[in-house]
Amino acid sequence: MKKIIHELIAALTIGITIGVILSVVFSGIFGQGVYAPSTPRFMAQFKTSLGAMIASIVLWALMGIVFYFTAKIFKQEKWGLLKMSLMHYLVTLFFFFPLAYLAGWFPHDLKASTVFLVTYTCIYLAIYLINFISAWIEVKRINQKVK
Repeated sequence: MKKIIHELIAALTIGITIGVILSVVFSGIFGQGVYAPSTPRFMAQFKTSLGAMIASIVLWALMGIVFYFTAKIFKQEKWGLLKMSLMHYLVTLFFFFPLAYLAGWFPHDLKASTVFLVTYTCIYLAIYLINFISAWIEVKRINQKVK
């Protein structure tokens, strides 16, 4: 139980840290010198920027939990990289998409949702290919040492 609590705290911390960093970067790019934790559409849902910030922190923490704990899928020794990646993709998408939707990261319509899903899938495929090539190179290196 103690280990799960420590992991949960780590997941929350990582999620919030990444969320804050990204919000500062995007505010710097798009905010014209004004900080906002999320999009104008998201901010408009709250009476104060403090309310928007608290909601953002909760969403970032939940995102951290999703990605932290779903990373454990890659520890399944009996599964191949493709199966692990496919399961990880499906589970993260199932939990991450609603959080991104609630965070106002894209307009709430079918076209924007589709663009988000396609973008997420393309990024995931790119990461998968990098992992696949890395694993392939590592296997090749090990095989050369065995010979």
